[in-house]
Amino acid sequence: MSPIYIAVGERGCQLANELRAIAIVVDALRASATLASLFEQGIFEAWVVSEIEQAWELKRQMHDALLVGERNSVKIEGFDFSNSPKEIWQSGNFAGKRAIFTSTTGARRILGCQDASAILIGSTVNATAVAKVAKGLAEQRNSPVVIVASGVYKHGEEWALEDIAAAWVIADRIGFAVSEAPVKPEGKLEEIFASSLHGQELIALGLEADVHWCAQVDAVSAVPQVSKFTQFAAILRPHSLSP
Repeated sequence: MSPIYIAVGERGCQLANELRAIAIVVDALRASATLASLFEQGIFEAWVVSEIEQAWELKRQMHDALLVGERNSVKIEGFDFSNSPKEIWQSGNFAGKRAIFTSTTGARRILGCQDASAILIGSTVNATAVAKVAKGLAEQRNSPVVIVASGVYKHGEEWALEDIAAAWVIADRIGFAVSEAPVKPEGKLEEIFASSLHGQELIALGLEADVHWCAQVDAVSAVPQVSKFTQFAAILRPHSLSP
């Protein structure tokens, strides 16, 4: 049986790369939920980049693509949508569309796992679905699973509380032995998310609805997976269409 590791931030990415693991990138507030929601609402592909300028460069090449993202939790000027699963969910069907996505932290964590055996995007909102995919890939490839609790870019591990909680929800559903992990947060998920440092930051910005939305369990079944990398982007597709 493959072991599970839960590790925070850049260390999680490094561990996934070193072990050639099945990586699950968990940015619970809010990138994982936003990306899962985009696929649930019908997009066929998402190009993930770390920099705003790169997103605009791709937009010039893919005129019909949706621009989705934030910086410091705020929608980027000129983008179609913020990094908001609630906003995505309320915007209707995106069938046949492509998205270009960037965020403060989640995008960087996805791009930071390039040497992993596979890279999945998960959180509480698609916990059962992503756990099933990760378990299958781990057994097929005889690989460990590293759940990357993203934290917040350039902040300490204390900013990863909700990501650690979400990582444990996924780990429990995979069912393998957990070899290494931070302590499992106690309490109701909605309370953990809302009381976390990042949750409090989002609530102060008037984004409490997103915090509540992201604390749901199994609200969607889509599992975004990296299909390949380009010079500066990770191209995500829904698992069923991934190579």
